[in-house]
Amino acid sequence: MDNEAPALSIARLRSVWDAEVGPSARRALAAAACAGLFVAAHVARLGSPLARGLAGAGVALLVAAIAARAIVVRRRRGDARRTVRDIIGRTDAALAAATLRALALVDRAAVDDRVGSPALAGLHLRRLLARASQPRIVTRAQQAAARWATAGLALGALSLAAAAIEPARVVEGLDVLAARGGEAPVELPWLEDIEVTATPPEYLHASAEVLLPFAPTMQPRGAVITVRGRPIREGRALVLTDGEAEVPFVDDGAGGVVARWTLGDSTTLQAAARFGRVRIRQADAQRVVSIADDAPRVTLEGAPRTVKLLEEPSIPLRYAVTDDHGLREVVLVLRAGAKEERRVLSRPAGDARVDRGGYELRARDPFFRRTYVPVEARIEARDNDPIEGPKWGRSEAIVIVPPQVGEPEARRYVALARARDALTDLLADRIGQQPPGVAGAAPHAAHEAEVQAAAVAEVERALAAEYGGLRVRGRAASLARGQLARLDEALAAERKSTTRAAHQRLLDETEGVLLAFDAGLRGLGYRDARAVAQRLADVADEAALAAELLESGGREDGEGRLTAAVTVLDGGGVELRKLGELGRDLGEIVANDLRRIARARGARDWMHAELAARDLAARLRRPEPSFGGGRGGVESGAPRGPEPGDASRADESVAQGERDLEELARDHAAETNAVAEELARASSPEDIAALREEAKRHAEAIREAVRRLPQPGAAPGSAESAAAAGREQAEAMAGALEQGRPEEAVQSGKGAMRSLGEAKRLGAQSGGFFPEERAGREAAEAQQALAGELAWAEEALRRLRQAAAERAREGLERSSRREGSLADRARELRERGERGDARMPEEMLDRLDEAEQAMRDAQRALAEGDGERGNERQREAQRLLEMSRGEDLGQEGDAEPEGERDMARKADIPDKDKHKGPEEFRRRVLEGLGGTSEPRLKEAVKRYAEGLLR
Repeated sequence: MDNEAPALSIARLRSVWDAEVGPSARRALAAAACAGLFVAAHVARLGSPLARGLAGAGVALLVAAIAARAIVVRRRRGDARRTVRDIIGRTDAALAAATLRALALVDRAAVDDRVGSPALAGLHLRRLLARASQPRIVTRAQQAAARWATAGLALGALSLAAAAIEPARVVEGLDVLAARGGEAPVELPWLEDIEVTATPPEYLHASAEVLLPFAPTMQPRGAVITVRGRPIREGRALVLTDGEAEVPFVDDGAGGVVARWTLGDSTTLQAAARFGRVRIRQADAQRVVSIADDAPRVTLEGAPRTVKLLEEPSIPLRYAVTDDHGLREVVLVLRAGAKEERRVLSRPAGDARVDRGGYELRARDPFFRRTYVPVEARIEARDNDPIEGPKWGRSEAIVIVPPQVGEPEARRYVALARARDALTDLLADRIGQQPPGVAGAAPHAAHEAEVQAAAVAEVERALAAEYGGLRVRGRAASLARGQLARLDEALAAERKSTTRAAHQRLLDETEGVLLAFDAGLRGLGYRDARAVAQRLADVADEAALAAELLESGGREDGEGRLTAAVTVLDGGGVELRKLGELGRDLGEIVANDLRRIARARGARDWMHAELAARDLAARLRRPEPSFGGGRGGVESGAPRGPEPGDASRADESVAQGERDLEELARDHAAETNAVAEELARASSPEDIAALREEAKRHAEAIREAVRRLPQPGAAPGSAESAAAAGREQAEAMAGALEQGRPEEAVQSGKGAMRSLGEAKRLGAQSGGFFPEERAGREAAEAQQALAGELAWAEEALRRLRQAAAERAREGLERSSRREGSLADRARELRERGERGDARMPEEMLDRLDEAEQAMRDAQRALAEGDGERGNERQREAQRLLEMSRGEDLGQEGDAEPEGERDMARKADIPDKDKHKGPEEFRRRVLEGLGGTSEPRLKEAVKRYAEGLLR
């Protein structure tokens, strides 16, 4: 007990001191902690990394300091010497020193007997502790407590000031201080009285919608979500955010703020306050589900399916397109390997959501001409989405399998060969027929008509059929139809006379028809074989390129391309062998060179495979017979081209007829233009100027006559609409008169008279309906006034033409003689086409006859000095000549390889001073476009036409 008494005394002294100082110290430390935390909050509220770092460091230092003091105080309470120094030493320094010595003596006595008795040392210590004045200690403790209290009061005041400025700033600062990843952990309110509206994208043409705040909603992509509200606290940088992007709230001018968010993907929107790099969100959230603009839905009738072009030469494509908002474009897409072509089918207007239509793909389509692989045909549609950009929807595909190269030509040749066989059977039947007697004339005539009808039907079937886009056209069709007409004439002649001589003439004509048809077939086969060979040459080039690619190491692409090219060449060679003698010759060459390519492929010798392919391409580009049977060929050095046969030169005769007709049409067109130019030159500028001065007065009278008529815009089919049309035409007449164009003025005047007459009739039938009745009455008055002006314009035009004709009489007489010569050529051409191997179809002969008569009329009119009538009949004759040439001339299948058709003809080279094609074209364009009936637009259109011709 004696050893413990000093410790208890010291502890009692510590308790007395702590009882006075401890509460004040704790309050001061708490105030310091609050002040430090509040200051840190204000600093952290700036939101920058530096501010948040400083605030965090300050809070950490403050916590460390408080913890360190607690540790120090705890250690001081267990240290008797420190207690003596801190408590007794502050009231009596000498006593404190003696007490410390006594404590040291007690410690030494406990371990060293030589120092003295421990009991005696303890007694000495207790006496010294008993001398410590507790009142003086209390007084000193109270003084220390007062100092702590003062410090605490100051710090408390600082904390109160930091919080009193705006308590929310402290909360915000602490929230910012605790943020992670730029987001504060505690959500705070920022807006009240919130209103939310959604405005759909403009292209939807829909009105805005008021939303229930913070209730989930579905809106179209691109909609603008507008959030309005009143800030709870001013001075905050408020934003609308989805957690990643954000848009600022701005003053709406009515005491609130507004933010507009353009909707992309589905999102959740929240208001937030921005503090530097930190956001503090508001708890309320607006969930918006984005409705994307779907791609158009395209349906192609019958797709998916595969068709063969030879079996279906016409492929109808019927489609239906729908979109949720609006369509912009519908296209047909044709793809064949790496080749693609897009054709616009429709451009719907007014944001149409449905579009239907059709398109017909024909075997003669240019896309199929040099396509040897399957073609995918799809309908694709583009919508009007401006948010994410237009989206394309596409249909299922119709796969179109093109024919083998030369297969259409081969089928056509085979069909015509069957027709030739039918004519052969007809000839054989007639050779076996005995000349009829008088009693057997009727049965014989019936039999002849029957067997000829069967043969003609076979020929007509061949001529009418379509072979993968090819038909029998041009020279071959003209020859065949001419020979059929020759047969009909021969049979009709035999019916009139049943003699042996008549039957022999029928037999001779049938034999001539067969020989002519055979010559035409051989000529067609020759031309088709050459054309097919040229196309196969392109495929051979592709094979050579593929082999070259394989030689350089391009295994994947090269193998596929070479295989495809060899397949096409093999099939094309088979079809080529069906096209007559030249076709068989060239087909054998293709087969032999394919065997060379196959041997090189088997040995992986790509260089020699390439050489074989290039050799084949070069040979096919010179599609001549290898041996000409005395006529020679490429190898023999003989001239190009086969002889269709010695028995008949029908093919060459028909070709010569075509050339003669084309030359006649060309020469007549030049003569027609020459007459027009002669008349134009004969027009006197003085006469036109004099007419223009007088015409101005008549133009004013015309405008005055129609001034009261209604303006355009009335319902079609009404008297007002007809009267408005009459007014427009009358004003066009006035404008033409002012510009010195009486012919155009007369045409417009006649149109105005017709329209005004129609308005008068409709007004009389209106049943007293005032607007219609008035329009009819005013149209009748205007028509009466306009009649006199039209009569003057016609007379003026007659005088101008008469004067021009007098001046151009000499030139017109020369043109009359040339026109007569052209008419003679037309007659000779028609006469040649009526007989023998050069027999033309009846339609062509009829048109040639009509063209000759029109030329004769033009010749007489020009000789009489009537240039206008003569030129008009010339134009009619030219139209008939063009029709006589036939719409099938020059179509594919009958044409020679490109570049050789023109070289095979004889043509005169015009003198440079007589070549008036460009000037004539320019004159016709300027007259056509510049002669608009709208006076206000005449000059503008004329300038536009001149710009096109520069």
